[in-house]
Amino acid sequence: MKGHNSSTEGLCCCEYENNQGDRSHILACCCDCEALDQAAERCITCQSVPQETMERLFKTLEDRCRLPGILGQGAVKLRLDVVVPVITIPTCLFLATLGPVMTVLMLTIMPVFLLWFYRLWKRNTKRERTLFFYSWGLMSVVTIFVVFESCVVGFREILLWEHLLLLTAMFLMFYNFVRTKLNVPYLKSSKRQKNFEKPNQSDRRVVYTDENVKVSLEEMTVEDLSESDVKWVDSRPISDGKLVTWCHNCSLKKPPRSGHCNVCKACVSVRDHHCVWIDACIGADNHRSFILSMILFVFCGYYGAHLSMTTLCTPKMYLDWFLLPNDCRFLYIDLQTSASFVASCYAFLAATCMLFGLLFQFLLISQNLTSQEFHIASKRNMLRHGLCATKNVYNQGIIHNWFNFWLTGRMDTRTSVISL
Repeated sequence: MKGHNSSTEGLCCCEYENNQGDRSHILACCCDCEALDQAAERCITCQSVPQETMERLFKTLEDRCRLPGILGQGAVKLRLDVVVPVITIPTCLFLATLGPVMTVLMLTIMPVFLLWFYRLWKRNTKRERTLFFYSWGLMSVVTIFVVFESCVVGFREILLWEHLLLLTAMFLMFYNFVRTKLNVPYLKSSKRQKNFEKPNQSDRRVVYTDENVKVSLEEMTVEDLSESDVKWVDSRPISDGKLVTWCHNCSLKKPPRSGHCNVCKACVSVRDHHCVWIDACIGADNHRSFILSMILFVFCGYYGAHLSMTTLCTPKMYLDWFLLPNDCRFLYIDLQTSASFVASCYAFLAATCMLFGLLFQFLLISQNLTSQEFHIASKRNMLRHGLCATKNVYNQGIIHNWFNFWLTGRMDTRTSVISL
């Protein structure tokens, strides 16, 4: 199918131009792959595969990962970091329905395989940003939801209000997820740039205090501040013994509590972290919707698993109002039952993993601390018992910190910051 150059015009739905500019066909995806032959040969002979061969192999795989197109421009190229989770998750969950041993095996192998593939993909493509975890999380939620609606609800054991409660929680979860994606507080946005151009001098006199530290906003923004003078927890890194207050990548002065994201290639106001599961930075404007998404995810995971298990197993009433599964002898009697059980187990595990992240976020919010500030404090040995930051000038008590987070969006510590 190769041998002459062509443009995208005149390509059939299964044809495409490869990296060399030659016409090829989807059915020839395994043909003429020198890198694959070399890698397979070295694996069979128990020899290590050279890095250069692996890079060529991944480049070839990404070029040949395609679907037939319908727009008259040939086969559509797919992202390998998206395709692998989309195929792996339903396949492993289906294999897990074959029995209890396969359930344990697949729920263990699946995350290990996906993380192993991600490590290989990132090392050989050298890309900073990826949709791998985003597609992993989204495909997991979609698969579990489809199984629940098509299998669990089909048993007709779930009450209408229970079903509506779960659907409402899922709708709110996706709503807050979209808000989190759309409201990333980049400092280079036009709205924030105007605030930078109009400094409010009175804001510079704002004083933050801790039991051991007292510092003004003006002191926090001094250039060439030595590490010994930075006695408070700061989100900005320290390089060559000095506090970095200027971002050369974004060409702007970094206000306190901000941070530069190497994935998004931008500075973020009150930066917490870059969440790979939603492929977005968490900061001042979207932190609350992010926490709500996590809370709703944990609720949907546990509540959905509870509804599934009390449907599949003969439930027993406790305290005259709470049902728990009791007789679970027939979980693999047919595909519908086993698929429901496997999906509920996966949902329970995913919700448990999310719960640990949520508890860590609760710990940080209780101290009015961000993940980036926590990380910097850890590097500077400013943590007590590995959990609580010392010399945290933003900490005003648990109640005030939570009030500030939910009702003002940490306005008392970021209004001044934005007005620099």
